[in-house]
Amino acid sequence: MIDSESRPAGRPPGNLVTPRPDPLEADAAQAAARLRIAVLLPADRHRAWQKLARAALGSIPGVQVDVRRVRVADCYRPDWSRLERATAMLAETPAPSADLQSPGDSCWDAVIDLAGIDPGAGDQWRAWRAASRHGVWQPLDAQGIHLAAAWPCHAAISAGLGGELLLVRDGASVLDAVRFFADPDYPRSFERIYGEVATLLRGAVQELIVGAALPTTAAFAPQPAPTPWRRAVRGLRGRALAWRRRLVARWLSESWMIGVIDAPIHELIQTPLASKVRWLGRRGSTHYRADPFGIPGDRHRLYCEVYDYRDGLGRIEAIELDRGDRIVQAGPARLQLPMHLSYPYLFEHDGGLYAIPETSASRRCELYRIEADGEWRPVAVLLDGVAAADASLFRHEGLFWLAYTDLGLGAFDNLCLSYAADLSGPWHPHALHPVKLDHCSSRPAGTPFVHDGALYRPAQDCSAGYGAAIAINRIEVCTPQRYREQVVRRCRPDPRGPNPHGLHTVSSWGERTLVDGKRYVFNLHELGRKLRYRGRRSPGGAGE
Repeated sequence: MIDSESRPAGRPPGNLVTPRPDPLEADAAQAAARLRIAVLLPADRHRAWQKLARAALGSIPGVQVDVRRVRVADCYRPDWSRLERATAMLAETPAPSADLQSPGDSCWDAVIDLAGIDPGAGDQWRAWRAASRHGVWQPLDAQGIHLAAAWPCHAAISAGLGGELLLVRDGASVLDAVRFFADPDYPRSFERIYGEVATLLRGAVQELIVGAALPTTAAFAPQPAPTPWRRAVRGLRGRALAWRRRLVARWLSESWMIGVIDAPIHELIQTPLASKVRWLGRRGSTHYRADPFGIPGDRHRLYCEVYDYRDGLGRIEAIELDRGDRIVQAGPARLQLPMHLSYPYLFEHDGGLYAIPETSASRRCELYRIEADGEWRPVAVLLDGVAAADASLFRHEGLFWLAYTDLGLGAFDNLCLSYAADLSGPWHPHALHPVKLDHCSSRPAGTPFVHDGALYRPAQDCSAGYGAAIAINRIEVCTPQRYREQVVRRCRPDPRGPNPHGLHTVSSWGERTLVDGKRYVFNLHELGRKLRYRGRRSPGGAGE
């Protein structure tokens, strides 16, 4: 049911001079802003990513950004310079003034260090810390390497863990983090780190705008920095892992199955249930089933995606089970659209049965009402111009909320929210877009649910690849301006079961829970289609 609301319980200084005009300085229109932020940039030059991050901060309503030029150590590294020259985000622009600027008697709400000053640099660090009400914020990786230094996030990316960037206050506490899926071959994927710093900063700035206390997720304890030899070894290992993943994607296929657990969805919080799945039907050679959602109040009928290996398209299928949960009838749903369809999210509202199928190929997210005869009738367009994946609806604090992943931002490492006072709209994007960037717990994975007064949201854990496991998040704050959630449980597939390689949907079905599971298989139908596609893309097959 979507009608009931949920309310969870409580996310050495130089001389100060008058600089020459700097294109990065805040303009006069920001003078009335009530939140003042100092952004520290190198005195002699700035890089493309620093300019973009500063511009993103300046675009936030209610924020005044003051650029200040500071001295930083030269971090030239011959092994790093080759990557620098080939990376657009690291392109340098000379600063209009090389004069150093100290804080003087000024005071800011926050100081954001994008230059990479050393906390052990004595007077310079202390002066900027004293000039900030909420400390000095720095984007660092897990080893404490600043984003402006060489080889940021190398250890995590080359280990196959993805990119991870932390927002650290005063070198002591973590305010926020972003994590994104990255090819383990570091030169292929590291540039994205610089593009995500704006997302990292925006959430903490928004907390200050609304007057909330800054969250502290953990004390910052940097891991030991790798030696050049160890970094080289990790780089080789990363390339090997990337090669293995590409080999699997090229020659093997995902084969999903749907199943049922005789326990309500909230038991996933406390108890591992993967070994208790009863799988429905048999594994097919021409198709698979995934994304099951049961009709509320009917323990025998459900909808799911059925994917055809031969044409690479998913469709929505209606399934009926007997008392022993055997499939006795399966056929296409009365929704025929010329595109890939999946994730038929079902819910009840005002006595009617509604569905939000994934139609990301059309860049529209639509609401349908399922009539008594099974006809899917379009009701409203919830999102237009957005490739929304796995859209999941819930009600909270008097508003309807739509959680989804925007495929334009990434395949499975972002969470976006829109909200509306009425189900049919108008729908408004959240002030933070996306509200979360974490490939371990962002993309929706089934039905949000309430248990003991708290609101929970299932999400995919794609740290080991798409659909590898599920993370259960407890939503702590959800307003049009703020969003915070915390992972409280990870649900992994049974390694000894028939589907040991993935788990990416859990949906509530009364006192039972529907799930799906994945195994990698060798499938001739899909392999043939992949080879034909590669042939058409190759120079020799371009005219076929």
